[in-house]
Amino acid sequence: SGGQDGTVRKWHIQSGKCVLVMRGHEGEVNAVDVTADGLAVFSGGDDGSVRKWNTETGAELLKLVGHEDWVYCVQVSVDGQTVCSGGGDYRGDNTVRLWNGTTGASSQVMRGHTDDVSAVALNADASLVYSGSWDKSIREWDAASGECLRT
Repeated sequence: SGGQDGTVRKWHIQSGKCVLVMRGHEGEVNAVDVTADGLAVFSGGDDGSVRKWNTETGAELLKLVGHEDWVYCVQVSVDGQTVCSGGGDYRGDNTVRLWNGTTGASSQVMRGHTDDVSAVALNADASLVYSGSWDKSIREWDAASGECLRT
């Protein structure tokens, strides 16, 4: 889970107890997504960063920087190689971004929403990106080219 205190927490489901706290965000954590193998978690926060954490040790593995504003949503692909994030706020970033989940390199910036991006999703092979925004639109994007295919 992500919290207002800037932490990402791992919980033991049966006991309901927190078993690991990951610290590093400067501001609230708005989104988290765990890799399919459970070895890493990605988080997005008010500090404009997306971070990758080791779920066993709590170590920060990557810090992905590019959003100008808050990151509201994050999704990692099934294979863990692609990370998608969406953001926005007062500076008007309103972008959907793709990142390499291993190196942290930015691979695509998709522009077109006119308000905060509040939801993102990748299809099974991460070739398509879907985004929802407070501008009341849903967009489908080609991950390779960054082109908006449908609104």
